[in-house]
Amino acid sequence: MEPGIQKPSTWKDPKTGLEWQCKSPDKMTWYEAQEYAGSVSLEGKKDWRLPTLAELESLLDRTKGRSDGRPFMRKEVPFRDELSYWSSTTFERHTKNAWIVMFDGAYVLSYYKSNSYYVRCVRG
Repeated sequence: MEPGIQKPSTWKDPKTGLEWQCKSPDKMTWYEAQEYAGSVSLEGKKDWRLPTLAELESLLDRTKGRSDGRPFMRKEVPFRDELSYWSSTTFERHTKNAWIVMFDGAYVLSYYKSNSYYVRCVRG
């Protein structure tokens, strides 16, 4: 990208049709993340939300894995980091927990909603 040209603030996934926020804000609790998602406006669009667990997992390439078998993030995904992100999906057996995806190994775990993780909003 040439100097002075801004990176796009969103990316439309050709695989799922979902539009993703490219830049994540800082860490926040699940409750703060829900509030944040409801207030986001990107490229004139205001219908952003936290992704479901399945939507977050759609960013992984399950056809290829590391030596331990865990998948990498899909090559075409422009935002590449190894942080942990909230999903909107509450853990059914312990409703004080929600699911996160840890992209540093593609771990899918549930943690207390009062913990702080990163947020990447989605729409579509």
